[in-house]
Amino acid sequence: MRLSTRFAAAATVLVLAGTLAACGSDEVNVGDGAGDVAKVEPATAVASPPETGQPTGLVVPATAGTALAQSGSTVAVLGDDGVIRLHTAPGAADTPAPREVAAQQVSALIADGDGFLIATPEQLSRVAADGTVTKVADAQGEVLSLGRTDDRILVGTADGHLRVLTRSGELKRDIHDFVRVDEILVAPASADWGDLVVVLDRAQSMVAPVDIATGSRKAALRSGNGATEGIVDSYGRVLVSNTRDSEIIGFFGQPIVMRFRAPVADGPYALAWDEQQQLLWVSTTGNNAAIAFDLSTGEPRERARIATVGQVSAISVDPSNGMLYLLSARGDGLQAVPRTAVDAAR
Repeated sequence: MRLSTRFAAAATVLVLAGTLAACGSDEVNVGDGAGDVAKVEPATAVASPPETGQPTGLVVPATAGTALAQSGSTVAVLGDDGVIRLHTAPGAADTPAPREVAAQQVSALIADGDGFLIATPEQLSRVAADGTVTKVADAQGEVLSLGRTDDRILVGTADGHLRVLTRSGELKRDIHDFVRVDEILVAPASADWGDLVVVLDRAQSMVAPVDIATGSRKAALRSGNGATEGIVDSYGRVLVSNTRDSEIIGFFGQPIVMRFRAPVADGPYALAWDEQQQLLWVSTTGNNAAIAFDLSTGEPRERARIATVGQVSAISVDPSNGMLYLLSARGDGLQAVPRTAVDAAR
Protein backbone atom coordinates (compact mmCIF):
# COMPACT_ATOMS: atom_id res chain seq x y z
CA MET A 1 0.00 0.00 0.00
CA ARG A 2 1.28 3.45 -0.88
CA LEU A 3 1.55 6.15 1.71
CA SER A 4 3.78 9.20 1.90
CA THR A 5 6.88 8.53 3.95
CA ARG A 6 6.54 12.12 5.16
CA PHE A 7 3.78 11.00 7.50
CA ALA A 8 5.55 12.48 10.51
CA ALA A 9 6.43 10.62 13.68
CA ALA A 10 4.75 11.99 16.76
CA ALA A 11 4.25 11.39 20.45
CA THR A 12 5.37 8.15 22.03
CA VAL A 13 2.87 5.35 21.70
CA LEU A 14 1.38 4.08 24.93
CA VAL A 15 0.72 0.39 24.56
CA LEU A 16 -1.94 -0.84 26.92
CA ALA A 17 -1.25 -3.75 29.19
CA GLY A 18 -2.85 -7.03 28.47
CA THR A 19 -3.20 -6.53 24.73
CA LEU A 20 -2.38 -10.05 23.69
CA ALA A 21 -5.74 -11.74 23.98
CA ALA A 22 -7.06 -14.83 22.30
CA CYS A 23 -4.58 -16.70 20.19
CA GLY A 24 -7.27 -17.68 17.72
CA SER A 25 -8.85 -21.05 17.10
CA ASP A 26 -11.93 -22.64 15.62
CA GLU A 27 -13.94 -21.73 18.71
CA VAL A 28 -16.81 -19.31 18.20
CA ASN A 29 -16.39 -17.73 21.65
CA VAL A 30 -13.12 -15.92 22.21
CA GLY A 31 -12.01 -13.98 25.30
CA ASP A 32 -13.35 -13.51 28.81
CA GLY A 33 -13.98 -9.77 28.79
CA ALA A 34 -11.63 -6.84 29.23
CA GLY A 35 -10.67 -7.83 32.77
CA ASP A 36 -9.31 -5.37 35.31
CA VAL A 37 -8.20 -2.54 33.00
CA ALA A 38 -7.85 1.19 33.49
CA LYS A 39 -11.04 2.98 32.49
CA VAL A 40 -12.16 6.54 31.87
CA GLU A 41 -15.61 8.05 31.84
CA PRO A 42 -16.63 7.83 28.17
CA ALA A 43 -16.32 11.28 26.61
CA THR A 44 -19.25 13.03 24.95
CA ALA A 45 -19.53 15.94 22.55
CA VAL A 46 -18.97 19.49 23.78
CA ALA A 47 -22.28 21.37 24.01
CA SER A 48 -22.91 23.75 21.12
CA PRO A 49 -23.78 27.41 21.63
CA PRO A 50 -26.89 28.92 20.01
CA GLU A 51 -26.52 29.53 16.29
CA THR A 52 -25.44 33.11 15.58
CA GLY A 53 -24.99 32.92 11.82
CA GLN A 54 -26.27 31.15 8.74
CA PRO A 55 -24.89 27.61 8.28
CA THR A 56 -23.09 27.07 4.98
CA GLY A 57 -25.19 25.48 2.24
CA LEU A 58 -28.81 24.43 2.74
CA VAL A 59 -30.49 23.09 5.88
CA VAL A 60 -33.48 20.75 5.51
CA PRO A 61 -35.78 19.86 8.41
CA ALA A 62 -34.75 16.69 10.23
CA THR A 63 -35.32 15.20 13.64
CA ALA A 64 -32.58 15.46 16.25
CA GLY A 65 -30.27 12.61 15.28
CA THR A 66 -27.38 10.50 16.45
CA ALA A 67 -26.15 8.94 13.19
CA LEU A 68 -26.47 9.16 9.44
CA ALA A 69 -25.51 6.92 6.55
CA GLN A 70 -25.68 7.37 2.79
CA SER A 71 -26.43 4.84 0.07
CA GLY A 72 -26.77 6.23 -3.44
CA SER A 73 -29.13 9.22 -3.34
CA THR A 74 -30.67 8.10 -0.04
CA VAL A 75 -29.48 9.52 3.29
CA ALA A 76 -30.69 7.63 6.36
CA VAL A 77 -30.97 9.58 9.60
CA LEU A 78 -31.18 7.81 12.96
CA GLY A 79 -33.24 10.03 15.22
CA ASP A 80 -32.75 10.24 18.96
CA ASP A 81 -36.22 8.70 19.15
CA GLY A 82 -34.82 5.46 17.71
CA VAL A 83 -36.57 5.86 14.34
CA ILE A 84 -34.85 5.80 10.93
CA ARG A 85 -35.96 8.37 8.35
CA LEU A 86 -34.88 8.10 4.74
CA HIS A 87 -34.18 11.39 2.93
CA THR A 88 -33.94 11.36 -0.86
CA ALA A 89 -31.21 13.68 -2.22
CA PRO A 90 -31.46 16.20 0.64
CA GLY A 91 -30.51 19.65 -0.56
CA ALA A 92 -31.76 19.06 -4.11
CA ALA A 93 -34.88 20.71 -5.53
CA ASP A 94 -38.32 19.09 -5.26
CA THR A 95 -37.26 16.17 -3.08
CA PRO A 96 -40.00 14.10 -1.43
CA ALA A 97 -40.67 14.14 2.28
CA PRO A 98 -38.53 11.71 4.31
CA ARG A 99 -39.95 8.21 4.84
CA GLU A 100 -40.03 6.52 8.23
CA VAL A 101 -38.72 2.97 8.45
CA ALA A 102 -40.94 0.48 10.26
CA ALA A 103 -38.45 -0.33 12.99
CA GLN A 104 -38.39 0.93 16.57
CA GLN A 105 -35.60 1.55 19.09
CA VAL A 106 -32.85 1.48 16.48
CA SER A 107 -29.46 1.84 18.18
CA ALA A 108 -26.99 1.56 15.28
CA LEU A 109 -26.99 2.31 11.55
CA ILE A 110 -24.53 1.91 8.66
CA ALA A 111 -24.70 1.90 4.87
CA ASP A 112 -24.69 -1.52 3.23
CA GLY A 113 -24.49 -1.68 -0.56
CA ASP A 114 -27.68 -0.16 -1.99
CA GLY A 115 -29.32 -0.10 1.46
CA PHE A 116 -28.55 -0.05 5.16
CA LEU A 117 -27.98 -2.27 8.20
CA ILE A 118 -29.68 -1.45 11.49
CA ALA A 119 -29.81 -2.95 14.98
CA THR A 120 -32.79 -2.97 17.36
CA PRO A 121 -33.33 -4.82 20.66
CA GLU A 122 -35.24 -7.48 18.71
CA GLN A 123 -33.04 -8.12 15.70
CA LEU A 124 -30.40 -7.15 13.19
CA SER A 125 -32.03 -6.04 9.91
CA ARG A 126 -31.30 -4.88 6.41
CA VAL A 127 -33.23 -1.84 5.14
CA ALA A 128 -33.72 -1.29 1.41
CA ALA A 129 -33.72 2.18 -0.14
CA ASP A 130 -37.53 2.02 -0.31
CA GLY A 131 -37.72 1.37 3.44
CA THR A 132 -38.42 -2.37 3.31
CA VAL A 133 -37.03 -4.13 6.42
CA THR A 134 -35.66 -7.68 6.21
CA LYS A 135 -34.47 -9.61 9.25
CA VAL A 136 -30.85 -10.79 9.14
CA ALA A 137 -30.26 -12.16 12.65
CA ASP A 138 -31.79 -12.35 16.12
CA ALA A 139 -31.14 -9.88 18.91
CA GLN A 140 -27.47 -9.13 19.58
CA GLY A 141 -27.80 -7.40 22.94
CA GLU A 142 -27.36 -3.66 23.45
CA VAL A 143 -25.71 -2.75 20.15
CA LEU A 144 -23.54 0.37 19.99
CA SER A 145 -21.92 -0.09 16.59
CA LEU A 146 -22.03 -1.95 13.30
CA GLY A 147 -19.47 -2.65 10.59
CA ARG A 148 -19.27 -4.66 7.39
CA THR A 149 -16.75 -6.30 5.13
CA ASP A 150 -17.39 -7.97 1.78
CA ASP A 151 -18.56 -11.18 3.45
CA ARG A 152 -19.10 -10.35 7.12
CA ILE A 153 -21.34 -8.25 9.36
CA LEU A 154 -19.73 -6.93 12.54
CA VAL A 155 -21.66 -6.05 15.68
CA GLY A 156 -20.29 -4.14 18.69
CA THR A 157 -22.07 -4.18 22.04
CA ALA A 158 -22.23 -2.12 25.21
CA ASP A 159 -20.81 -5.03 27.24
CA GLY A 160 -17.68 -5.40 25.13
CA HIS A 161 -18.52 -8.04 22.52
CA LEU A 162 -17.41 -7.87 18.90
CA ARG A 163 -19.57 -10.38 17.03
CA VAL A 164 -18.67 -11.58 13.53
CA LEU A 165 -21.60 -12.84 11.44
CA THR A 166 -21.95 -14.05 7.89
CA ARG A 167 -23.99 -11.90 5.52
CA SER A 168 -26.90 -14.26 6.14
CA GLY A 169 -26.66 -13.75 9.91
CA GLU A 170 -24.81 -16.88 11.09
CA LEU A 171 -22.56 -16.22 14.07
CA LYS A 172 -18.96 -17.16 13.25
CA ARG A 173 -17.10 -15.60 16.15
CA ASP A 174 -17.90 -13.77 19.38
CA ILE A 175 -14.86 -11.83 20.58
CA HIS A 176 -15.34 -10.64 24.17
CA ASP A 177 -12.24 -8.59 24.81
CA PHE A 178 -13.38 -5.02 25.47
CA VAL A 179 -15.25 -2.89 27.99
CA ARG A 180 -17.48 -1.63 25.17
CA VAL A 181 -17.31 -1.50 21.38
CA ASP A 182 -18.28 2.05 20.38
CA GLU A 183 -16.92 2.04 16.83
CA ILE A 184 -15.92 -0.69 14.38
CA LEU A 185 -13.49 0.66 11.79
CA VAL A 186 -13.11 -1.31 8.57
CA ALA A 187 -10.46 -0.30 6.07
CA PRO A 188 -11.20 -0.16 2.32
CA ALA A 189 -9.77 -2.85 0.06
CA SER A 190 -7.02 -0.44 -1.02
CA ALA A 191 -5.57 -0.56 2.50
CA ASP A 192 -4.67 -4.27 2.21
CA TRP A 193 -5.50 -5.00 5.84
CA GLY A 194 -6.61 -8.56 5.30
CA ASP A 195 -9.03 -9.62 8.05
CA LEU A 196 -8.06 -6.83 10.46
CA VAL A 197 -10.59 -4.35 11.78
CA VAL A 198 -10.08 -1.75 14.50
CA VAL A 199 -12.28 -1.34 17.57
CA LEU A 200 -12.65 2.00 19.37
CA ASP A 201 -13.49 1.56 23.05
CA ARG A 202 -14.49 4.85 24.71
CA ALA A 203 -14.32 3.39 28.21
CA GLN A 204 -10.61 2.69 27.68
CA SER A 205 -10.09 5.59 25.22
CA MET A 206 -8.21 3.22 22.95
CA VAL A 207 -8.10 1.65 19.52
CA ALA A 208 -7.32 -2.04 19.07
CA PRO A 209 -6.85 -4.01 15.82
CA VAL A 210 -8.59 -7.38 15.73
CA ASP A 211 -8.17 -10.26 13.30
CA ILE A 212 -11.80 -11.25 12.82
CA ALA A 213 -10.83 -14.55 11.15
CA THR A 214 -8.98 -15.84 14.22
CA GLY A 215 -10.34 -13.66 17.03
CA SER A 216 -6.81 -12.49 17.87
CA ARG A 217 -6.50 -8.96 19.24
CA LYS A 218 -3.34 -7.04 18.46
CA ALA A 219 -1.60 -4.34 20.49
CA ALA A 220 -4.06 -1.70 21.65
CA LEU A 221 -3.09 1.96 21.65
CA ARG A 222 -4.29 4.68 24.00
CA SER A 223 -6.11 7.52 22.20
CA GLY A 224 -5.72 10.29 24.73
CA ASN A 225 -8.17 10.63 27.61
CA GLY A 226 -11.45 10.90 25.74
CA ALA A 227 -11.64 9.30 22.31
CA THR A 228 -15.14 9.59 20.86
CA GLU A 229 -15.32 8.95 17.10
CA GLY A 230 -13.10 7.17 14.58
CA ILE A 231 -12.85 6.50 10.85
CA VAL A 232 -10.43 4.83 8.45
CA ASP A 233 -9.37 6.81 5.38
CA SER A 234 -8.63 5.45 1.90
CA TYR A 235 -4.99 4.75 2.86
CA GLY A 236 -5.88 2.73 5.93
CA ARG A 237 -4.99 5.43 8.44
CA VAL A 238 -7.04 5.25 11.64
CA LEU A 239 -8.23 8.75 12.54
CA VAL A 240 -9.74 9.48 15.95
CA SER A 241 -11.28 12.52 17.59
CA ASN A 242 -10.07 12.93 21.16
CA THR A 243 -12.78 15.28 22.35
CA ARG A 244 -11.69 15.55 25.97
CA ASP A 245 -8.14 16.60 25.06
CA SER A 246 -9.17 18.79 22.08
CA GLU A 247 -7.17 16.97 19.42
CA ILE A 248 -7.31 14.54 16.55
CA ILE A 249 -5.01 11.52 16.51
CA GLY A 250 -3.73 9.50 13.56
CA PHE A 251 -2.52 5.88 13.61
CA PHE A 252 -1.02 3.81 10.83
CA GLY A 253 0.92 0.64 10.08
CA GLN A 254 0.95 -3.03 11.00
CA PRO A 255 1.21 -3.06 13.91
CA ILE A 256 -0.42 0.35 14.08
CA VAL A 257 1.52 3.16 15.72
CA MET A 258 0.60 6.73 16.51
CA ARG A 259 1.71 9.08 13.73
CA PHE A 260 0.34 12.42 14.87
CA ARG A 261 -1.53 14.24 17.60
CA ALA A 262 -2.86 17.58 16.37
CA PRO A 263 -4.64 20.16 18.53
CA VAL A 264 -8.15 21.11 17.42
CA ALA A 265 -10.00 23.65 19.54
CA ASP A 266 -13.69 23.75 20.47
CA GLY A 267 -14.47 20.07 20.88
CA PRO A 268 -13.58 17.92 17.85
CA TYR A 269 -16.20 15.21 17.46
CA ALA A 270 -17.78 13.79 14.27
CA LEU A 271 -15.45 12.72 11.44
CA ALA A 272 -15.75 11.98 7.72
CA TRP A 273 -13.27 11.27 4.92
CA ASP A 274 -13.66 12.97 1.54
CA GLU A 275 -11.99 10.52 -0.84
CA GLN A 276 -12.28 12.79 -3.89
CA GLN A 277 -10.55 15.74 -2.23
CA GLN A 278 -8.45 13.65 0.19
CA LEU A 279 -9.63 15.69 3.15
CA LEU A 280 -10.55 14.80 6.73
CA TRP A 281 -13.65 16.61 7.98
CA VAL A 282 -13.97 17.25 11.72
CA SER A 283 -16.94 18.89 13.44
CA THR A 284 -16.13 21.21 16.34
CA THR A 285 -19.35 21.42 18.32
CA GLY A 286 -18.10 24.10 20.72
CA ASN A 287 -18.27 26.75 17.98
CA ASN A 288 -20.70 25.28 15.40
CA ALA A 289 -18.07 24.68 12.74
CA ALA A 290 -16.53 21.92 10.64
CA ILE A 291 -12.93 21.92 9.47
CA ALA A 292 -11.35 20.13 6.52
CA PHE A 293 -7.77 18.95 7.03
CA ASP A 294 -5.21 17.91 4.43
CA LEU A 295 -3.09 14.99 5.73
CA SER A 296 -0.79 14.63 2.73
CA THR A 297 2.32 15.83 4.59
CA GLY A 298 1.65 13.64 7.60
CA GLU A 299 0.51 16.51 9.80
CA PRO A 300 -3.04 17.90 9.53
CA ARG A 301 -3.22 21.24 7.73
CA GLU A 302 -6.45 23.22 7.64
CA ARG A 303 -7.84 23.68 4.12
CA ALA A 304 -11.46 24.81 4.68
CA ARG A 305 -13.82 25.84 7.46
CA ILE A 306 -17.61 26.11 7.30
CA ALA A 307 -20.38 27.21 9.66
CA THR A 308 -22.66 24.36 10.73
CA VAL A 309 -25.93 23.58 12.41
CA GLY A 310 -25.66 23.17 16.16
CA GLN A 311 -24.41 20.02 17.86
CA VAL A 312 -23.21 18.13 14.77
CA SER A 313 -23.32 14.43 15.67
CA ALA A 314 -22.46 12.87 12.30
CA ILE A 315 -20.92 13.80 8.94
CA SER A 316 -20.99 12.06 5.58
CA VAL A 317 -19.54 12.91 2.16
CA ASP A 318 -21.27 11.80 -1.04
CA PRO A 319 -18.51 10.11 -3.09
CA SER A 320 -20.28 10.85 -6.37
CA ASN A 321 -20.56 14.63 -6.13
CA GLY A 322 -18.77 15.72 -2.96
CA MET A 323 -21.94 16.86 -1.17
CA LEU A 324 -21.23 17.17 2.55
CA TYR A 325 -24.01 16.19 4.97
CA LEU A 326 -23.99 17.21 8.64
CA LEU A 327 -26.63 16.11 11.16
CA SER A 328 -27.67 18.07 14.23
CA ALA A 329 -28.21 16.20 17.50
CA ARG A 330 -30.43 18.95 18.88
CA GLY A 331 -32.91 19.20 16.00
CA ASP A 332 -31.38 22.04 13.98
CA GLY A 333 -31.73 19.97 10.81
CA LEU A 334 -29.74 18.11 8.18
CA GLN A 335 -27.22 20.39 6.50
CA ALA A 336 -26.26 19.83 2.85
CA VAL A 337 -23.13 21.61 1.64
CA PRO A 338 -22.32 21.32 -2.08
CA ARG A 339 -18.75 21.03 -3.35
CA THR A 340 -18.89 24.59 -4.71
CA ALA A 341 -19.57 25.97 -1.23
CA VAL A 342 -16.69 23.94 0.20
CA ASP A 343 -14.37 25.22 -2.53
CA ALA A 344 -15.42 28.78 -1.76
CA ALA A 345 -14.44 28.26 1.88
CA ARG A 346 -10.92 27.12 0.97
